[in-house]
Amino acid sequence: MSVFCRDGVIYNGYYGYADIENSVPADEQTVYEWGSTSKILVWISVMQQWERGNIDFEEDIRTYLPDGFLTKLKYPEEKITMLDLMNHKAGFQESFFEDQEAAPDDVYDSLEDAVRACECYQAYHVGEYTAYSNWGTSLAAYIVERTSGLDYVTYVNQNIFVPLGMDHSSIDPQQKDNEWVAQKRHELKCYCRFAEPKDNQDFGECRYAVQLFPAGACMSTLEDLSTLGQALVAEDCPLFEKSSTRDEMFTATSYYGDTDVAKNCHGLWTNEYKVETLGHGGNTAGCTANLEFDPVSGLGVAILTNESGETAFCNGIPVLLYGHYTDREDYKNYDGNCEDISGVYYSKRNLCEGPASGMQYMGSVFPLSKNVDGTYSIKLFGIAFNDSVKFIPVGENQYIYESNGMEMFVYVKDGVYEMGYMDCVRSNTGATPTVINYGFIIFGFICLLLLLIKLIALIIRKAHKMNKKYSKADSMVLIQQIIYAVSGIIYALFALVMIGTPTQAFVTVSCILASMLAVISLANSGMLCLNTVKSDVKTLTRIKQYTWAVLCLVYFIFIVGMQMYCFWKV
Repeated sequence: MSVFCRDGVIYNGYYGYADIENSVPADEQTVYEWGSTSKILVWISVMQQWERGNIDFEEDIRTYLPDGFLTKLKYPEEKITMLDLMNHKAGFQESFFEDQEAAPDDVYDSLEDAVRACECYQAYHVGEYTAYSNWGTSLAAYIVERTSGLDYVTYVNQNIFVPLGMDHSSIDPQQKDNEWVAQKRHELKCYCRFAEPKDNQDFGECRYAVQLFPAGACMSTLEDLSTLGQALVAEDCPLFEKSSTRDEMFTATSYYGDTDVAKNCHGLWTNEYKVETLGHGGNTAGCTANLEFDPVSGLGVAILTNESGETAFCNGIPVLLYGHYTDREDYKNYDGNCEDISGVYYSKRNLCEGPASGMQYMGSVFPLSKNVDGTYSIKLFGIAFNDSVKFIPVGENQYIYESNGMEMFVYVKDGVYEMGYMDCVRSNTGATPTVINYGFIIFGFICLLLLLIKLIALIIRKAHKMNKKYSKADSMVLIQQIIYAVSGIIYALFALVMIGTPTQAFVTVSCILASMLAVISLANSGMLCLNTVKSDVKTLTRIKQYTWAVLCLVYFIFIVGMQMYCFWKV
């Protein structure tokens, strides 16, 4: 941790180990990954290009791109500006083909190749939602390449690292721009530590390459991250030719709802404590980072840890340093009427369109339930996921979200939950989509279990030379059980692959296979109904056959909605 101000470093502290097993303490030569804190370098680069007259914030970004570069725009008639990219409001959903944990050698030959290969589908109107986008940030970095004539790695080194003396920093996804950093990163080991030792995890070196590298591939020592923060708050900012450029960067470009509370300032996120700060946090598979500063006083903090998803330091220390929101001199307990914000919210930073759109209901689900005392808990079906969560009303539709030492300003109105880098929307159907998706997988595995039981029963009958007659309807039910079992497994695997990086071939094959099974299922439904009508069977058997006919039809509808209809959008 490094605390700094306009006059330099106030305090540098190194705690814990870079390698626990070998008792190697963290020190000034320990190299950590920045994760998304790397985005600050993109936005500084953009501001430099704006200062030099190479980028116009009001111009459509297609002006700076090759003809036909953006191929997945849902609203091509709407202008997308650089400010939209900086605010993460260009309408892009999560990147479908991005791999944030690729093998070190599995990177693209150029940033242009990476941006083209990982292009996101535009799922929302420009400005409609805040949806944090690694791809949008990398697109901005590619525009810097186009306007400056330099590749992004060279640009950052020449315009940020070298001027600031950040000799122990690298932005290249394979660290080809700094051999010292590459070597030192091998010495770092990564961990997860919890209250219960049995939950602890050791990840080893945990080194991956970030394909959209401008969005999260920077590595450095704590001193270098602190140096960047000091440059941003310095009286004479060495990053820009004019002081007015830094002042412009610190002005708000996005607000919470209809308030005057800033959400984003030219790519820098705001945080509301006793004072309003600017900065950016970041996570990788093995590290967590944060750079935050008060633009008024110049007081800032740089934090680097070798723990994935770390919150106690990266989120807790800024609260200690800057004070609580409720410590503000003008703060008064809000006693106005508050909208009931209970409901199930789904994140807009997700795959909301295309064949993987069901994934939005299987992750980033945010269910809120109001308690008797007026606070809210994260609960689903009465099960609490986090009892420590508090929502403190501080204004009309405005809350401070407290959890595990972290404080975050949120704005909730008319079913839209704004939490800085991501908007969530309340579902009109509650948790039904989540239940349907998980239910489909669970039912598939139940069918698999039934098939195993039938197989065992068949083996036993064969061993005892017992014969059993099967009707045509029994065969059709068996076929449908096989379809559900296979599909449940495929869908579960599909969900797991979506967490990683699917290939176009994988998506195509899975969609074709699902479509074929859907057609078979539809035919099965019709044949079951026809067979049941014609046959003279007991009422219970008739009910069973009609039930399976309906399930056949349900499968067909599910696949049409989840795969066939949405496939073209990817």
